[in-house]
Amino acid sequence: MPKRRDLNHATIRDGLRKLGFHVEDTADLGHGFPDLLANKKNREGTAVLLEVKMPGEKLTPAEIIFHQLYPGPIAIVYSLEDAILALK
Repeated sequence: MPKRRDLNHATIRDGLRKLGFHVEDTADLGHGFPDLLANKKNREGTAVLLEVKMPGEKLTPAEIIFHQLYPGPIAIVYSLEDAILALK
């Protein structure tokens, strides 16, 4: 069963793609795994996991555990602008 997506999910995903980022939509993986994996198209820099949230929304218990255990870069983003900053 597909996971519910936040209303800003598509705006952030599609906006990053239009700006030249490679974006994998991982929202259906569940178990606390973040919604998007993004990197520059030229593969420069490190891929970043992005947890998309609506303003005021909090992480679920599974997301909190994932964030605590994951050793790489991960960011909570509420807007396209947040996502761009996380990828710099």
